[in-house]
Amino acid sequence: MAQRILALEFAGDRVRAAVAERSWNSFTLAGVYDKIRADDEGDLAGALSRLVVEAGQPDIVISALPADLVVKRLLELPFKDARRLHQVVPFALEEHLPFPVDDGAVAFTRVGREGEHTLVMAAMVRKSDLQHHLDLLLKAGLDPKTVTLAPLALAAMLTRAKNGNGAKPMAHLVVEGDEDSTSVVLVDLGGTPRAIRSMQGGLMMSDGSAVSQDAAAPILNSVRQTLLANGEESDQTEVIVAGAAAAYPKVRGLLSDSLAMSVRDGGAFDYTGIFEGSVPNTGKYSSCVAMLLGELPSKPLDLINFRQGEFMFRGRVRGDLSPFYTSGILAAALLAVIIFHFALGVSANLHRLNQVNAEIAAVAGPVLGETDPANARAQLQLGIAKMNKRLNLIGGNLTHSPLDTLVAVSRALPPRFPVQMADVQIDSQGLRVTGQADSFATVDQAKRALDQSGFFGSIEVAHAKAGSDPSKVDFRMDANFKDATPATERDEPGNERDE
Repeated sequence: MAQRILALEFAGDRVRAAVAERSWNSFTLAGVYDKIRADDEGDLAGALSRLVVEAGQPDIVISALPADLVVKRLLELPFKDARRLHQVVPFALEEHLPFPVDDGAVAFTRVGREGEHTLVMAAMVRKSDLQHHLDLLLKAGLDPKTVTLAPLALAAMLTRAKNGNGAKPMAHLVVEGDEDSTSVVLVDLGGTPRAIRSMQGGLMMSDGSAVSQDAAAPILNSVRQTLLANGEESDQTEVIVAGAAAAYPKVRGLLSDSLAMSVRDGGAFDYTGIFEGSVPNTGKYSSCVAMLLGELPSKPLDLINFRQGEFMFRGRVRGDLSPFYTSGILAAALLAVIIFHFALGVSANLHRLNQVNAEIAAVAGPVLGETDPANARAQLQLGIAKMNKRLNLIGGNLTHSPLDTLVAVSRALPPRFPVQMADVQIDSQGLRVTGQADSFATVDQAKRALDQSGFFGSIEVAHAKAGSDPSKVDFRMDANFKDATPATERDEPGNERDE
């Protein structure tokens, strides 16, 4: 879900704003707005409320303090540890303050490094002025996540836009102004802000015309001194005008004549490398647009933020998942442990399976050759069944071989015994004989002869009856081997002897 970001700036009796929509991979400038205080309104709360109605309720609010209420200094500190910077910056700034440090809210941002030293742009505002600013926003139902300094954000945005277009590296003197105030920021060749000044009064009238030379002289002198005091060469410095004054050629001409330098309109820069889609000339809304860059999805501007300490932002931002980061990290760590444990278990089981397969292959290999260990058991059982079948055919797996059985029968029956054997079956249990005899007495005599041989156990005549030849008797005789199942248990029902 896209988040709606509102950046606000107060300029005299006006409220200016820019709105951007941010998703996880896009950042689009949705619109710019300008509302003026009505004659019957005591402050800007009414204009601010009307602007919010027109722009839509925001998810994130960024606002700028009037630059003339803020003390700014560039400090060089001999360390880069963030914790020490937070401890030292207020005291390093105190000597430049017209009021005690305990009465102010301090904020800073790192703007560069020189060896082991850190360059920070430090700023301080009276706590009473900051509270008044927050109260004004609260009347319109707004709780800003960031309260910053617009000229510094503007200078950073113009530097990024200029460098992003592949232009020759230049120092920038950024002049932002309207009819009530003027701010100047000097950015060196390396992109580091070296000086920032704020002055009462502007270079333009309410109708857009330039002020007189006498009224402009103090401002122009401060701009010239800022440029000279920091040793920047004019041929390496580009003057950029932003804010409401940028829209009027007479103001740009006044600056160009006074400084003897060319002047560019900062609102006409190409910002397509920063925002998605087309971006119109931002003109007097340049500062608001610059503050939006503090919420870029990637590589956001590092804005000064006065919402520190007792003024810390404690609201909730729709779509902001930062309160769940700790829980998410713990859940991710737990999931990683579970996956790692599962992977170790799978790895151990696979290793054990490989060992078992290797042992199966070593055992079954001499018999089956190369085979799949998963099918080794079935193949062994099939092979055993085939071997049993072959042994049955030759009697190799019987307790008494067919040859020994036939020899025993031949010895038991006397020579020229009047019996004809039509079918002889030998299995693991015994002998089954089907044939013809010349009489029932001969059948009984054959039974006794086999019984007396001692080779068989129980002997049963399954049936004996007159045959198709009246002189012959058809019979079937079952003789079990010793310790084998009795013949009656092997016979089918109905196989009884017929007398």
